Amino acid sequence: MKSQEDQPLTLVKLREHVNLTQMKLAVAVGVSITTISDWENGKAEPRLKHVRLLIEILGCSFEELCQAFDQAKQRRYHA
Repeated sequence: MKSQEDQPLTLVKLREHVNLTQMKLAVAVGVSITTISDWENGKAEPRLKHVRLLIEILGCSFEELCQAFDQAKQRRYHA
C-alpha cells in the first residue's frame, strides 16, 4: 500500500483535510452538492470564480487544485 504522501491528491482529500462535508463546501462556494460531487468525480470542472474560492477555502495552491481535478478526470476515464 502506498504511503499517504504517495497517494494522488484529490478534491475529496483536500476537502476532508479542512474537515468540510460536501454540503459545507457547497454552501461556502455557492454551488449545489451535486456540483461538488461532479467536481470530485471528474464529471465537471469549476469556473474561475469557484477556483479562487476553492483555493481560499481549502487552503491549497492553484497547482494542487489542478492536480486534484486532473486526478478526478483520470479516475473517471480509466475506471
